Amino acid sequence: MGLSRRIAFRLVPTLFSTRLSLLLSVLFSGCLFADVPSLLNADPPRERTVVSDGWLAMGTFFEADLRVAPGDESRARAWLEWARTEIARLEAVYSRHDSTSELSQLNRLLLAPDVLSRELQISLELERSLFYAIEVWEGTGGAFDPTVGPLLSVWRSAVEAETWPSLGQLRAAKRRVGSQSLLMPGDGVLSVTTHGLQIDLDGLSKGIVLERLQSRFAERFPQAAALISFGESSVLALGDPDGRRSGGGWKLEVHSRGPDPIRLATIRLRDQALSVSSSLGRVAMIDGQRVSHVVDPRTGVAVEGAVEAVVVSARAGVADGWSTGLLVLGAQRESMRLIERGQLEAYVLGEGGRVASTEGWKTLEQPVFVNGTEVAN
Repeated sequence: MGLSRRIAFRLVPTLFSTRLSLLLSVLFSGCLFADVPSLLNADPPRERTVVSDGWLAMGTFFEADLRVAPGDESRARAWLEWARTEIARLEAVYSRHDSTSELSQLNRLLLAPDVLSRELQISLELERSLFYAIEVWEGTGGAFDPTVGPLLSVWRSAVEAETWPSLGQLRAAKRRVGSQSLLMPGDGVLSVTTHGLQIDLDGLSKGIVLERLQSRFAERFPQAAALISFGESSVLALGDPDGRRSGGGWKLEVHSRGPDPIRLATIRLRDQALSVSSSLGRVAMIDGQRVSHVVDPRTGVAVEGAVEAVVVSARAGVADGWSTGLLVLGAQRESMRLIERGQLEAYVLGEGGRVASTEGWKTLEQPVFVNGTEVAN
């Protein structure tokens, strides 16, 4: 499955927003058009102070743009310090890149000769992430699968050797893939029915961390707003940046990652998560052919062509998992039916400009004004 999340988005300024710009491919910045409709909202804006920070975390750049009431600045900065510590703690649980993480230790146990006859004990954080992953695995019909690790290893080795993987290698790895082999009765107990499983949570761990941050932020600042993100992959929009108690929200532009980037959508979010994924990120070459590191867990085959997916959900972890799965499912009407069953909204741009979106996607899109004139979204 693998994941490259390289769709850029922009924060469109509202009445009290300030410009916050980073020299990264994810860009928060002002735009050339005014947010005219937001000024007509019946619920008046309230004064807000901006407290922001950012740092490297979970293999990307984490950024938090907080909008709090005047006088709450010190508490907001204290929350940011807590967030820095909490993200590091959770990264030590979920990261497959850290050999000392809980996930890495679990993956080593899953290779043990006697693993089929044992019950393993995992933390509640790791258990929760696996429950999320299994939920998305079921919803996507296996297009997202946290046990895809063996297939990814085969393709990584093939790229390093610049040789196509053999059918035998792919079949052997495929026998070790499938979330139906994970048995979790609760209380941190995990057992498996297949030897050699390897779990990869890269596709949703950032979203799960965002949910943890959301819980603490809502508890400490129930009337405040925040835009919290991990790079270009996972975004959480809370409240209204101008302090409105209802309506409003954060207005974002979503752009494609292709050689000629286009605006895919301009949407407004409040108390929702946005996850963006693309197969146009890191690619490798074998025999002169481009090979995506996005792998279909159901077949073991690397995904071909360009696919870009945007998912909106009240749960950041679920949005992350689904945007990953949609890279495999593609811009198909059946894909949209699957995601609508989960009560999510999505937009997918496929090869050749093919587009698919959920019925409710249009309700998220916002008009764009240039010099007071509405232009096509």
